[in-house]
Amino acid sequence: MDRTSVISPNTGQQIARWRADAPSVTENTLQTLHKARRKLEGNIELRIELLDELVAAMHQSRNELERLTVEEVGKKPEEASGEFEYALSFITYCRDLARNYSFETATDDGRLVREIAPGVAFLITPFNDPIAGITRKIAPALAAGAPVLVKPASLGMMCAQAMRDAFAKTETNGFVKFACLEDPAIAEALIADPRIGVVSFTGSSSVGSNVAVAAAKNNKRAVLELGGNAPFVVLADADLEKAVDDLVIRKLKAAGQACSSVNRVFVERSIYGRFRDILISRAEQTTLGRSTSGVDLGPVRTLRAARQLESWSNQALQAGERLLAGSAGAVSEGEPILFPFHVIEAEQTSLFDGIETFGPLLSFRAFDSLDDLLANLEAEPHALVAYFYSADAHSLRPKLQHLRFGSIGINTTAIQGPEAPTGGFGEAGVGREGGAWGFREFLSTVNIR
Repeated sequence: MDRTSVISPNTGQQIARWRADAPSVTENTLQTLHKARRKLEGNIELRIELLDELVAAMHQSRNELERLTVEEVGKKPEEASGEFEYALSFITYCRDLARNYSFETATDDGRLVREIAPGVAFLITPFNDPIAGITRKIAPALAAGAPVLVKPASLGMMCAQAMRDAFAKTETNGFVKFACLEDPAIAEALIADPRIGVVSFTGSSSVGSNVAVAAAKNNKRAVLELGGNAPFVVLADADLEKAVDDLVIRKLKAAGQACSSVNRVFVERSIYGRFRDILISRAEQTTLGRSTSGVDLGPVRTLRAARQLESWSNQALQAGERLLAGSAGAVSEGEPILFPFHVIEAEQTSLFDGIETFGPLLSFRAFDSLDDLLANLEAEPHALVAYFYSADAHSLRPKLQHLRFGSIGINTTAIQGPEAPTGGFGEAGVGREGGAWGFREFLSTVNIR
């Protein structure tokens, strides 16, 4: 069986190779997990012990996991450290949630309602958070009593295999398994397998739609966190320095490779010139290079991604939009996969309204009427996250009540956490991760009378 090369975005060079699991290995793994489900049913203490073991195993492997996050995915060291803490927070939160959750409820009419996991949880994870993207799915599923089969992203496989190796040394080995897969047909067959009870997927809207169809064909619940086209709206009374600081920090984090990253900026016209000057100044000061070199902006994950960003930038310029920061220049194979922070002054109708850039490519434009802008945003199909900046948050909140975005940040971009429900509407997905809401996605009910 062929091996797949792992190219580091920091060098453009191969750093490892991995091989997909044989179908027989995946079948044996699933059978093991299916049998393990009985051990978790009703045994809350075992689930808590397993979650504690996950925490201990991750602490022991912390240096290796952070190193691989930098080397394989291209995050800056401080981002890798932050992601590790974020990953742990989901495990500890779900451990405490399981400890205090009532999995059986007696009703006044003598009925008993039990909440149980419907089967093995099949978890399909993203590359951009190669550690936290896995734990934020494992933790609620295991806390709910579901053994888990993780299909890691190909572009985060080294991180996932390091987690697998760490967990294999603990008792969790019988309840948390990894499937290294490349063939989409095998993943689709797993979704159809009756031993799988819930499917959780984070990734693009196009692939998510395929997962949703495969799950629906087999009457499975699918939790989908998909692409976003996040707007960042700056009102005339906003603190412009804070707004630009938050915007740039959020956009440059992980080289903009997050579904909650900012894509489009809308600035009230009366402050547009001042905002533009501040933004351009900040963009021009941004340093670019390998993520280990102390820069503001590290590499994007793949050469293909860099070329797509360059193509979108060129399309915008050909349509009459203006590049105000960021230089051109294609990345060559075998070199660090660097794409400069591109800031584009967009037209009122822009190609950026229909794409998720998923990289350090940002558009901005002026608006005159907040009501008109909100009416347009209400129709946004990729309604995952929206950000608003205003000095009068109290008056702003009622105006946002008709927006159907999964998360709305007011004067902050810090909208995520283990206790918070995240997810989207429309093509941004269905279901939630985080908090009690994400935990309950892995539970169903048995009504006993």
